[in-house]
Amino acid sequence: MAVSSSLVLAGGAAALGLYWYGRKRLEDAREPPSVGRYPLVGSMRHIHEPLYLWLYENFGSEPVVRVHFGTQCVYVFNKWSAFKEAMVDNADQLSGRLSQKLTARLFGDVGGIVASDGEVWRDYRRFTLKTLRDFGFGRRGAEEIITVEAEHLHQTLDEAAGKPVETSVLLSTATSNIICQLVFGSRLASEDEKFGEILEVFRKITHNEDSNSTNAMFMTIIPLIENLPFIADLFFKTPASKAAIDDFLKLLGYCNEQRDKHIAEMEGVDTARDYIEAHLLYQRDQPEMFNDTRLTMAVSDLFIAGTDTTANTLRWAILYMIDNPDVCEKVHEEVAKAIGNDRLPTMQDKARLPYTQAVIEEVHRKASLVPMGVFHRVVDEVTLANNGGWKLQPDSICTFNTYAIHHDPEVFPQPEKFLPERHLKEDGQFAASPHLSTFGLGKRACLGESLARMELLVFFVTLVQRYSFSLDPEDSRTMWQLTEDPSFSKGTVLRSPPLHKIVFKARNI
Repeated sequence: MAVSSSLVLAGGAAALGLYWYGRKRLEDAREPPSVGRYPLVGSMRHIHEPLYLWLYENFGSEPVVRVHFGTQCVYVFNKWSAFKEAMVDNADQLSGRLSQKLTARLFGDVGGIVASDGEVWRDYRRFTLKTLRDFGFGRRGAEEIITVEAEHLHQTLDEAAGKPVETSVLLSTATSNIICQLVFGSRLASEDEKFGEILEVFRKITHNEDSNSTNAMFMTIIPLIENLPFIADLFFKTPASKAAIDDFLKLLGYCNEQRDKHIAEMEGVDTARDYIEAHLLYQRDQPEMFNDTRLTMAVSDLFIAGTDTTANTLRWAILYMIDNPDVCEKVHEEVAKAIGNDRLPTMQDKARLPYTQAVIEEVHRKASLVPMGVFHRVVDEVTLANNGGWKLQPDSICTFNTYAIHHDPEVFPQPEKFLPERHLKEDGQFAASPHLSTFGLGKRACLGESLARMELLVFFVTLVQRYSFSLDPEDSRTMWQLTEDPSFSKGTVLRSPPLHKIVFKARNI
């Protein structure tokens, strides 16, 4: 009997295996290329970290490629043509996000700007854009705040007197203060002793070095939320998931504290002075959509988006200037001619700095800061007629490989080289590249793009205007290790340079 039972079990397993293999072959025949997969674990045994680089090196010629995180198939757009056709030409159909039930289960509600979709996302995006514009977002009001922070930055560097400075905290504090003033109404990054802990939370959230397993974990848990909630509860208690959730909760807790401080001071306030106050006033009339929990989630989104992204772009820019000293000198010459040495730059100087703008654009391309984009959920069926005719079914998940798009030799010849000239017209005027996905495109494009571009221009010009840069002479790493080597460059959610120190030597001005 034992032998007979074993044979039955073996036969059943073989039948299931053949059934799965047959379905896989049929699916592969009518779907984009797959990196390979196994039952339940998906593509985990096929792919390597960092995923963006592995996909570029192994599937760089494929416009669309499938990766399976657990049981969830994710379509990755590897080429600009596929990215544009999906994310831009069919923006409405790809405006969804991952399961809203997951967010609600973890944080108590569905809200914010990044992870929400549908009516909640539309109302919050509309409200956030209007509110921040009222406070000068992308205009003169924000520029004044940025200029003040640029002044503080160069004072700090002057006090360092040419000694090596670690750039991560330095630049994160400067950029955080800008979003803090718009959202919280104060320079919390410099004034709050707890803020160093928050910067460390940012680093943990955005510099996750194990994105494959993390993505597989959350992609697998999503269907369990609805079908097997008790397994989901156990899953959330595993060390990896608990650590990730605790970091988000710590950030939300800090935002809660700032929200509660504002609530305590709202009596008699009829005109908002910052984003939190504007939200609190607005939710008095629309409590069904706008509430305290959603306010906290929106604030945390703005907080993350307005801190690490700009700071790390500046860190990349400094490293590229050290690696390309001729480029740095051309920027300095242009700045000296257009602005001089007696004042800080303003956005009115922008038109007179075409080469500088081209350099910043090339930093965006080379750095590819968010290398694997942000996950989108397909709302309605999409056919990629110009990229294989593949059909993306409703509720399937998509993302884009920013790194592969920015390093495609068909679009950017000699992609390994830092060439600002590729963003200049024949007459030397700046021409924004139509093939960069730095801030995303379509309905879900980054709403902070205008502010980020203002910050980058003012901070970068201020630094080049006043200082020359060099690596800490005691750092034995090569420039290639700091800028290209994936074993040194950390983070797959946010691609950032490893921690390093820079010597800022004051120019004779």
